[in-house]
Amino acid sequence: MPHYARHLEHHTIVNPFPGIAKLEAALGHKVVSRLGANESMNKPESPLLAQWGEALAELARLYPDPYALALRERAAQRHGVESSQVIFDSGADSLILLALRLRCNAGDAVVCSAGTYPAFRYFAEGVGARILEVPYQAQGIGLRPDLARLCEVVHAERAVVLYLANPDNPTGHYWSAADIQALRQQLPTQTMLILDEAYIDFCTDPQDAPLAGVLPNTLRLRTLSKAYGLAGLRVGFALAQAEMIAKADQIRPQYALSGLAQHAAQLVLDDPDYARQLVQATVQLRDKLGAALRVRDLAVLPSHTNFVSVLYPNAASGEAIQRQLLAEGIAVHRPPHPALRHLLRVTAQPQALSSKVLDALAGH
Repeated sequence: MPHYARHLEHHTIVNPFPGIAKLEAALGHKVVSRLGANESMNKPESPLLAQWGEALAELARLYPDPYALALRERAAQRHGVESSQVIFDSGADSLILLALRLRCNAGDAVVCSAGTYPAFRYFAEGVGARILEVPYQAQGIGLRPDLARLCEVVHAERAVVLYLANPDNPTGHYWSAADIQALRQQLPTQTMLILDEAYIDFCTDPQDAPLAGVLPNTLRLRTLSKAYGLAGLRVGFALAQAEMIAKADQIRPQYALSGLAQHAAQLVLDDPDYARQLVQATVQLRDKLGAALRVRDLAVLPSHTNFVSVLYPNAASGEAIQRQLLAEGIAVHRPPHPALRHLLRVTAQPQALSSKVLDALAGH
């Protein structure tokens, strides 16, 4: 049974605006006149019409389905779960915050790798959590989250949340489905595992297939930003036990996912080839970028994502390379965490393969 923050444990919060889609489901027929939603009139003078056309302008005018039910059904079919085990929100970041609000009281311990995706720490600080970080573990040329140590700290500190990005951002490391299953079994039952799978679509080898279905007391985060090209529309979803999804729905901003975003998400999810082709092209470009950097004798980390990360001898070296690129109007990412300031992360884009960028990354 999932555990929640104290004020949510035995309290049910009822959404006062469940939306037209749920009303239609309860009625068993369509609502043909939306006279209760206080939406604007449809005026032909709208400046959106000329730019977007009537269909998109209408989506902007009307309130969206607060529960994104059509999207939940699509995601459930795709991942072999029930629609009650899926929740959509405005990107994976919003889902991280939602998970922390769901589980954390001020002062509760949460655990993560030192230098992992910084939005987790950002939101954990905002809910008043006590953040405990575990250094990455060196493995040959790579860096990987130290699962054993993370689990030890969770037990020792009675942490209510463990955050793990898999594949990891920014190191690109990927733990297998068996490793994740073993980790969940070793964690205390009351510890929520936030399993951030934002880059899982780029794990294309059969042996890298993720676990199917939901895990106990685990929120598996997915995004349509990377493999579906919707970063600007902020669409993410999570897979979890139905009970956990229902409780999360009680505290989620119900209209966070716009009608435009929901419509776009339906279009890309319904296209059987779009994401597959985008992922395939990205993986090919990522591998080509990694090879080009290795030819230049750079320490390139193995990657299961849409980016390549390079380790430099120290933080000063990484900063110098980054500054050189910025002077040329080229932005690469250097993690803000002190533990990883010697790392530069480069997205697999065609521009990254230019000799200008490659030579600058090599310090030429």
